[in-house]
Amino acid sequence: MEKAELIFIPWPLMGHLAQLVELAKLLISRDERFSITVLISRLPDSLDPVTNKLISSLVDSCTTEALQFYQLPPTNPTPEWSSLTRGYFIQKQLDSQKPHVKDFIQQRKTDQSSSSRLIGVVVDMFSTSMIDVADEFGIPSYVFFTSGAAFLRIMLHFQTLEDDYNQDVSEFSKSETAVSFPGFANPIPPSVLPMALVEKQLWSRRFLPCARGYRKAKGILINTFTELEPYALNSLNLLESSPQIYPVGPILNQVQYVSRDVQSGILKWLDEQPPKSVVYISFGSLGSLPMDQVKELANGLERSGYRFLWCLRRPPPKNTIVDFPSEYGNYEDVLPEGFLDRTANVGKIVGWVPQLAVLSHAAVGGFVTHCGWNSTLESIWFGVPLATWPLEGEQQLNAFQLVIDLKQSVGITLDYSSRNQNQPLVTAEEIERGIRKVMESDSEVRKNVKEMSDKSRESIKLGGSSHGSLGKLISTMLHDSC
Repeated sequence: MEKAELIFIPWPLMGHLAQLVELAKLLISRDERFSITVLISRLPDSLDPVTNKLISSLVDSCTTEALQFYQLPPTNPTPEWSSLTRGYFIQKQLDSQKPHVKDFIQQRKTDQSSSSRLIGVVVDMFSTSMIDVADEFGIPSYVFFTSGAAFLRIMLHFQTLEDDYNQDVSEFSKSETAVSFPGFANPIPPSVLPMALVEKQLWSRRFLPCARGYRKAKGILINTFTELEPYALNSLNLLESSPQIYPVGPILNQVQYVSRDVQSGILKWLDEQPPKSVVYISFGSLGSLPMDQVKELANGLERSGYRFLWCLRRPPPKNTIVDFPSEYGNYEDVLPEGFLDRTANVGKIVGWVPQLAVLSHAAVGGFVTHCGWNSTLESIWFGVPLATWPLEGEQQLNAFQLVIDLKQSVGITLDYSSRNQNQPLVTAEEIERGIRKVMESDSEVRKNVKEMSDKSRESIKLGGSSHGSLGKLISTMLHDSC
């Protein structure tokens, strides 16, 4: 049996890397002809120890020949990289690996036997500069888009406006009224347009090149499903001169990043709570709040009266640019005086959680989230209503989509931005109100999420929308490759 080899090139952050690995596992489980190698570029340990622990765990736990991990040679950051923000830093590091990726592909093609054929390269949505490397070898490339279809659609729309009509898309942020965009059912207020799209330098240097890269791919795989985003997917499928679109989600991150002792302690505490009584608060692996906002959140939680599990992360030092949150040494340093004592019987604060295990637990009744797409899909999968509190990236747009277009969430805030130096505080009153709404036992949002949860599970079964889409992708990869 001839093996069909794929090379995966992730964006080296935890959420992106984990999703690409889950996609690899999914392809291998669907067709035993696949052999997949994931090329990994590590960030310096001092910047992102959490992702590097995940990488070590993945490499050490690899027990199948069908899925292999290859660690690219370490990169020594140049002095000018120290002035770059997180995204630019990672992009510089990834681009510096191009020669090593070329060498790896060349070696693979040289070593090919009659029983193995290199049929494609799959890159993360932010790793599209590697498409040029695949093109040099005449190898088909595919993009794995780890956010939603609506965000992909607006990115491609903005790229068209920029390249074909020479339009300054940053002007949309100055609009005094909501603007209609393809892929969204309702007009979008300018306040929720991500900085990635309307901040000139960020758009032109990072996200516009990515959008151009999507156009060059043979196909785009999206971690979504038709029943969740029919409007956006239909709009994408109507695009001319666009790659084939494959909604293959929901793909959930099955890898745990916490020790067994920590996980056991969290789950034991949840076991002791009544059903649907706990509100879970987490802003993701890269999310954190300033001290004054943490105090407002604590006050809002306490005022709501609900039990809570709070994943609280320390912001990076203010004088750092390549910024990654870390864990607090002492929660009393940031919380209101006496808060831990007053809530000792109803709340638990931790630095990290096994999120799938938490969201699947019967005690959890609501999720205050940064609206990262992975967290969104996970919460919908388990039927847990969301309360939106976006921080960065495309999260404001996700929040708008979840609350206004999809009716899957309660809005605490839609336009909070951790990058805004003048960001007003979300008040304890607003937080209390949002928590009370998301925890309502018979709300329309809870009913909507339960219905979408059922649809998400049906989508990946035989005959389901994503199951069929993945089958078409596999057929294309195996039979239409060069």
